[in-house]
Amino acid sequence: MLRRVLALAVAAMMAAFPASASEMREISGEIMVIERIALPDDTVFLLDLSNAQDQTVASSRSVTEGSQSPFAFQIEAPADTLLVLRAGLRAGEDMIWLTEPQGIEPGSDPLDLGTIRALRTPLMGYASLLSCGNQLIEIGFLPEEVRLRLNEQVITLQAQPAASGALFVAADNPATSVHIKDDSAIVRIDGAELTECTLIRPDADITAGVWNISAIGETPTLFPSRTELVFYPDGRISASVGCNRMIGGFRRHGGILSFGRMASTMMACPNGLEGQERKFIEALTSVDGYRLDPEAGRLILTTGGVTVIKARK
Repeated sequence: MLRRVLALAVAAMMAAFPASASEMREISGEIMVIERIALPDDTVFLLDLSNAQDQTVASSRSVTEGSQSPFAFQIEAPADTLLVLRAGLRAGEDMIWLTEPQGIEPGSDPLDLGTIRALRTPLMGYASLLSCGNQLIEIGFLPEEVRLRLNEQVITLQAQPAASGALFVAADNPATSVHIKDDSAIVRIDGAELTECTLIRPDADITAGVWNISAIGETPTLFPSRTELVFYPDGRISASVGCNRMIGGFRRHGGILSFGRMASTMMACPNGLEGQERKFIEALTSVDGYRLDPEAGRLILTTGGVTVIKARK
């Protein structure tokens, strides 16, 4: 039953990311959480399919309704382009399990990816992709450090002085490092240098500029010109809906987006702004995805595929 629910949800969400008239094929598999844990009934299954530029082409969110790992899925995908699959689960206060990015080569035949393991994933900010030969690695930039996701582990590396570019080294293992110059990188894991790596970032992303919040749910905001939502490339976020200033962290993995706990100033606000602020925080904590229209300067934050926050440049 859950397989059918997820398949129908994916089909419904495909309309939000229209594909060209190219040939389509079915991609299927199942996601397994390796931790022995009973997931809450309101756990959300996350599925995101990106192209080679790390831009989402299909996305799905489905409540598991008490079902437990593993979770089967199937999705119709363009057959003529390289794709990247990320999937996982979100539960409770920003507990999130994600698979490592799965590269899918072009092809017309149905593809069964088998069982893919999802691991608990910490905040990684605006996670980009490193393409190293046949291996895809996620790299997240945080203040003064970066995090890599590969081989079912998350490696934290600290910033170090470098004659050129940006150098990051694991504090407990100097043989593991990343040296980034423009869009190329040299990655060493336990002293072994990976095939030449290329840093992949979408042409347009949510960290470019300041967003004004135009609506929360179906309600337009009061004084939208006094609101702002700012995503920083190092994983920080700041926001205001006209009164208090809020700060926190976020994680972005393809089209998957979520936020950590927000800290806020404690100024007394007029009644209208106080209620608006409360609704904004409630909506923000539920976000699990986004859609970006750079040409129109619009950003939509979603929960289960439903719009909960609208913003514009």
